[in-house]
Amino acid sequence: MSAWGTAYGMWCSDVTDVKIAPRAPGEPGDLRKEELAAWLSTLPPFKGSKDRPGSVSLCALNGDASFRRYFRVGGYIAVDSPPDTQKNAEFVDVSRRLRQVGLRVPHIFACDLDKGFMLLEDLGNLLFASRALGSEQPRFYDKAAALLPSLVKADSQGLPPFDRDFILMELGICSEWYLGKKLRLTLSAQEQELIAKSFNLLADLITAQPQAAMHRDFHCRNLMVLQDESLAVIDYQDMVRGPLTYDLASLLFDCYRVLPQDIVDSLTEITWRRFAALGLLSAGENAETVVSLSEFTRMVRVVSLQRHIKVLGIFSRLSLRDGRDGYLADLPRVFDYVIAECAALPEFKDLGEFFKNRAALSSAASCAASEGR
Repeated sequence: MSAWGTAYGMWCSDVTDVKIAPRAPGEPGDLRKEELAAWLSTLPPFKGSKDRPGSVSLCALNGDASFRRYFRVGGYIAVDSPPDTQKNAEFVDVSRRLRQVGLRVPHIFACDLDKGFMLLEDLGNLLFASRALGSEQPRFYDKAAALLPSLVKADSQGLPPFDRDFILMELGICSEWYLGKKLRLTLSAQEQELIAKSFNLLADLITAQPQAAMHRDFHCRNLMVLQDESLAVIDYQDMVRGPLTYDLASLLFDCYRVLPQDIVDSLTEITWRRFAALGLLSAGENAETVVSLSEFTRMVRVVSLQRHIKVLGIFSRLSLRDGRDGYLADLPRVFDYVIAECAALPEFKDLGEFFKNRAALSSAASCAASEGR
């Protein structure tokens, strides 16, 4: 789970308008920031300014990205995105794909893929998560869902496949980091068999769905509200080709909030109608037969279950491996999603019972142990 959105939607940090000046011999510094400032000083927007080369004013943005950093500078967003760890070429490529289908994404004014530096359009400070609240929530979620028909029509040729191996790899993150390392569960042979059988069934059901371009993190923190109240999409460098319903599931069953059921039901039906009108929901070989609304709803819940099981592992890993404990507050919500989704899908009833009876009890014990340390 990356954090382009959380960085984009924040004002400058406590240390603002930082000028990068040459360091004295032996003085510790931030070499990447100095190199970024020097690179910016060679670009047309900053040439001939009063700042000498290497002294561009950078205003740091708060964010949660571990390696990627953002700075406001002269009405732009400067990005330090180390090429050895970040998907910079993918970001540029997917930006093009999304613009081609009319989606609003940050304009890329300049980039150096070898250095890992970019100069982007500044989309402002208003995250969808901060605007789509209260009485305005239905209207803004309508806007967000209306982007999905364009998103799934984006060119998916050459994108990484969200295939069986990838799905099982993601589910394995839960086994390793949530069940194993966070909860410290020792699973019986019967429990291991249940989990393996359930995860394989999830992979079968997901790969059987119609496939299309898939954002992977289409939720309240990865949309920006612009001045005209239109929406811009961000954090899309991990885009893949995968199940048609995934981004709808990510939006409606958001790891960071729970939507009212009437919004979930309404937008599920509206999106079903939109996808059907585009010819994306043909049932089997008969192009005139469309997947029913009930089956479409089930498809959404299946991918949502896979996503939330994965996220249990991702959030645990962020805490245990990376020291990023902020996501632990969201774990109970994600866990509740898993229980509800297993209850809604009869073939995953036993998996739900396992999580409810084993993981929930162990989770409570784990939290108590953590508080006691």
